[in-house]
Parts: sequence; C-alpha cells; structure tokens
Amino acid sequence: MSKINVLPSSVFNRISAGEVVERPCSVAKELIENAIDAGATEIDVTVTNGGTELIEVTDNGSGISYDDLKKAFLPHATSKIADVEDLDRILTLGFRGEALASIGAVSKSTIISKTEDGEAGGMIRCYGGSISDVEYFPCKKGTKILVEDLFYNTPVRAKFLKVPKSEEAEISNIVCRMMLSKPEISFTYTLNDKVIFQTYGDGLESAMINVYGYEVINNCFYIETQKNGISIKGYIGKHNYLKSNRTYQTLLVNGRYVINSTVNLAVTNAYSSYLMKRQYPFYVLNIDMPSEFVDVNVHPNKADVRFQNNQVVYSTIYSVISSVLDGTSQALDIVKIDLNKDEDELKKQRPIIEENKNAVSATFTVKDLVKPYREQKGKINPFSSVFDKPEPKRQETQEQLDVFAQNKLYIEKLEKEKAEQLKIEIEDPLIFIGQAFNTFLIYQKKDDLYIVDQHAAHERLLYDKMLNYSKLNIISQPLLVPFTIKPNPLEEQTLLKIMPYVKNLGIVMEKSYNDAYVVTMVPVELMDMDFKEFIDDLTQENLEKCDTPTMILEKLMQKACKHAIKAGYKLSKTEIDVLTKKLNDNFGLKCPHGRPVAVKITKTEIYKWFKRIV
Repeated sequence: MSKINVLPSSVFNRISAGEVVERPCSVAKELIENAIDAGATEIDVTVTNGGTELIEVTDNGSGISYDDLKKAFLPHATSKIADVEDLDRILTLGFRGEALASIGAVSKSTIISKTEDGEAGGMIRCYGGSISDVEYFPCKKGTKILVEDLFYNTPVRAKFLKVPKSEEAEISNIVCRMMLSKPEISFTYTLNDKVIFQTYGDGLESAMINVYGYEVINNCFYIETQKNGISIKGYIGKHNYLKSNRTYQTLLVNGRYVINSTVNLAVTNAYSSYLMKRQYPFYVLNIDMPSEFVDVNVHPNKADVRFQNNQVVYSTIYSVISSVLDGTSQALDIVKIDLNKDEDELKKQRPIIEENKNAVSATFTVKDLVKPYREQKGKINPFSSVFDKPEPKRQETQEQLDVFAQNKLYIEKLEKEKAEQLKIEIEDPLIFIGQAFNTFLIYQKKDDLYIVDQHAAHERLLYDKMLNYSKLNIISQPLLVPFTIKPNPLEEQTLLKIMPYVKNLGIVMEKSYNDAYVVTMVPVELMDMDFKEFIDDLTQENLEKCDTPTMILEKLMQKACKHAIKAGYKLSKTEIDVLTKKLNDNFGLKCPHGRPVAVKITKTEIYKWFKRIV
C-alpha cells in the first residue's frame, strides 16, 4: 500500500483551481462578485484575447486594507463568513475563500487596493501560487485585480480552452448576467480595447435596454408580486416574444445569478401552449426568499442552488407566469408597467455605448421606449421564386463549389436517418382529378392514383433549391430600400461570425453608423425570403453548440417550410399545372422533415376495399 502524503499548498491550490477556475469566464465571475460584495457602485471589466492574456476588474468598493492584503491569496481566507452558523444565512455572493487563491495558483495575478481611511494603498502579487510581499502603492479607494497569462503553468488546462472568440462570448454572457442581477451598479465592459456593454446603475429597465436593446421592454410583461413567502420581480417575454436558445433567460435568486432546473421547468411549462419546437421564452426574473430556505453551498462555482421545498417554488413560479400570460394576473396583485405613464422618469437621455476609439454616441429617449416595435413585411407569392425564374448556369470555380462543403456530412447523415427517397417514374400523362380539402392533389395514371400533399411537395422543391444554391452562379440584386439590423452587443458577436457565410449566399451586409448593419444586396434566386427575419434568427443562435454552416442549412430548411404553400389553400388550375410540372418524377420524395410528398394507391387496392376482387 502506498504511503499517505500530505500535499503541499502549491499542489492542493492547483487542484482546487480546477474546480473554481474552469475557464476564463469563471475568473471574471469570481472577480465581479468580489467587487459587488465590496459595495461597489462602479465596476469596470476589461478582457483581452479571450481572457487568457488579461482579465482586469476595477471597482470603487470598500477596498482591502494594507494589513489584510497579505491574506488575500491565502486559501480559505474570507471576510464574508466567520463560523459554521454563517453558512445558513449567506447574504454575499462569495463566501468560500477559495477564488483568489485558486486564480493566483494558475495565473500571474496582482491586487492593488486602498480603503477609505487608509493612508496609502497596497499592492501584492501572486505568480503561480507564489505570493510576494505587500508593497505600498498610490491609488484611490477601491480595488483593481489583474489576472494575466491565465493557465500559463497548467498547459493541459490551456489546451482544452476554446478559441478566443468563444471564450469571449462566455465572458460577455457572464458580464451581462451581472449587469442584470445588479442594475443599481454602473458597469463598463471593455473587450479588446472596445467598449461592448455599459450600464448606468439606474434600474433594471435601463440595464435590459443597454444589454438587449430598447425594443425588449415593449415585448415584455413586468412582474412584481409575492406568493407563498416568495417575492418575484422582473420581466417575462410576451406570448410571441420567443427566442431560439436559452441565452436570453436570466434567473436570479436573492440577487445571485444561478441555473435551476425547477424554475426553468416551471417557466417553460407555463409557456407550453405558446412554444413551438426549439423555441424558448425570454425572462429576467429575480426570486427573493429567506436565505435559510435556499442552499448556495452546493458547488464551488455557486451557480447551482437547492431549494428546501422544490414543489412550492415550482407551483409558485408556474401559477404567477401562467396568470400573466392568461391575462388573469389581477388576482395575484401583479403590477404591470405601462410605459405610457411616468414619462418624466424616462426622459433622461444617456449614451448606451461609448467606445474608446472612434466613438459614436447612441441615445434613447422616452419616445424610443414607448413606440411599439413593428415590422412591415411584404406579401410573398409562394410560387414566384420556384416557378417563374430560369435556372442559372453552374459555376465552374472550385471555390464556389465548396461554399457549403462542410454540410456534406450533415446532409449524408440526414438522408440516412430518413427513409430512402425513391422516385416514381411517371412516363404516361397524369390526369388531374381534383383538390381534396384544399390540401391534397389527386392524380390518375393508368391504374394508379397519386395523392399529393401540396405543402410537402412545395416545401421539398424550395428546400432542394436552397440546398443546391451554393453550386449555382450566385447573382445578387441591390435592394431598392436597404434594411437595417441593429443587434445588441451579444448578437453582434454572433453576427460577425456568420457574416462570411451569409456573404457566400449572396447577402451583402455592411456596418453602418451607431453599430447598425445595413443589408444592401440579396440573391435573386431567394428574393421571396424574409432576409431580415432570417438574419435575426441566425444572430440569436448559440454558435458554441452548433456548426455554423449546419445551422444556416437548418434555418434554410425552416424558411422552406414557412414559405411553402399552406394546407387549406385552394390552388388555381395554373398553379396546379406549374406545381405538377416542377415535381416531374419526384412524387416519391419526402419533405425535409421526413413526411411523404405523395402516396400511391393502386387500382387493385381500391377494388379490394369494395370487395370487387378477393
């Protein structure tokens, strides 16, 4: 049996760091939480190169005294709790005393701090767990923490990091949650020398506007109520304000950003009758309850919490959300904000974002907040693109042939998962019998009947057209009236990532003033698409969990379904003839979702139904 060894501090600190400091976003979260606990009213966060080069957090909080600085990087050293009883009434975001020691063990960290009554500030460094002596350093009240060369001494951990853009997206997500969790604090978030987010400490509505854009308020219900000893306050999206991922869901428990399956299930079930597949409700909710009823000491990251009674929490959240959506919230004394009142409180103008370089200030006023967000959509002829335009010539260059080369494996997998799509040979003329239920087209060919689902047939044609589009000579057409896309900072990061791919589709997009993007040209062959809606959907996707070309392909599939002829639509003879001609011998194909385009019924089968033959 091996001898039991007591590990030195340099070893167990690095082991502990593996639980607390998983990624750069973990460092940012811990440092911001420390700044909040210090009573800061202003917090500046600076990140460079995905957080591995630099994460800097500066605050105007209470600061750390010169004498206490020597303890800052020691494990299990904290000012938040003193004894075991304090664990039952935790009121601060941090309390374990592990964060700074763990961060210092895997980085080159520096703390500069000064208290209100301190004569001089102090500075201390911790490089790879090696702590320096405290030095006098002139500074103002508050604390600045610099974390440089993260994971420089743990190359294995560094290898598992994602590309800088991906790590930056995770940090941006954490910073947004902190802004929403503490709307009374002014935040500035600078990424690679550019100010990405800025809030002003003047309330949740302002924080949401600066994170998501002003239109979010007009698309949400405000909730403020108490039930079963639980206080619920925040915003939930209206019935039609749904998102394509959970990035737009923020849950706060006693002011702490957490992820909890009980609350998430309650909200999702309350929206169940309004949700389609792969749609998620928007919400920013703060749940307050006595600290003894919630356990935050579950995991070192403090993102997971446990409730003393999950059933009470679930039923409370579900009933409140359901009552708001059903319009029966008055019974719960829920206050809904009417943005048409109290305009004097909203008339204050302020810059939303002010960049360090070449800054262009954007302002909002009460008129911007109150006006409804509407989008005028032109009517689309479902037949215009598919039936009326000639097929363009093939592009011979290998570069364009490989535009969607990454989709090859996905397409092959998709086809394997579905039944084999055999074509039905139609050599003899078809006789059109009629349209049943304004949904099915009935044809006769000799001794066989074909029942065609008009929606599935047109959807298949549109999808095949979009799928093969990358192999065609792409011709773009200038828009008579270009349209503008104004993404919020989080969506802008996604937009910048997908821009090369949408450009290959023939969609020309340029950055304009005030952080807006203008679409000036679109492909001729896909003119019937709602490109604004298409790009909006793409920018809401979480690209960390999917391949970009694959995601674009899926969106094209959705658009094919949306723009196809609907069931219940009565077709004219001309439209039926055109659809029949375009289908050609593809009656055996299935729609992109796997439903059959046509069903074949033989004369023999019909005769057997009526007992004419045995």
